[in-house]
Amino acid sequence: MNVLLIDGNDYDREYFRHRLLQSSSEYVVTEAKSGHYGLKAFEEGRFDCVVLELELPDRSGFEVLVKLIPVARQPAVAVVVLTHMAFHALNELAMNNGAQYCLVKARTSGDELDRAIRKAVAAVGPRNKRKVRRE
Repeated sequence: MNVLLIDGNDYDREYFRHRLLQSSSEYVVTEAKSGHYGLKAFEEGRFDCVVLELELPDRSGFEVLVKLIPVARQPAVAVVVLTHMAFHALNELAMNNGAQYCLVKARTSGDELDRAIRKAVAAVGPRNKRKVRRE
């Protein structure tokens, strides 16, 4: 399963990448340290799921989310928000803009992230298998 992990925190990115790889040998994880690099990687690759931090060094994670899923009710890729911000309103806003799950880093194990990714991919369905052309 191809996962794009967008997070400006080097430690968190490495930690959750490592936990996913421990959860399953199926994972191929591509890392991006900013919204810019994340969107560039997304355009150049095929991903089953994007794991997205809402607070990025160069822009809001919401800006990235809206570019990943231009039509909130018709996602072409699964998105799991994994953030250190534990605000219910932000999580609800992310879900209303196309994310399938919102998790708080401090309360999320590798196994929980693995389950959320699998459920998010299943919820989006086969549409996420095709590359989405954006202009």
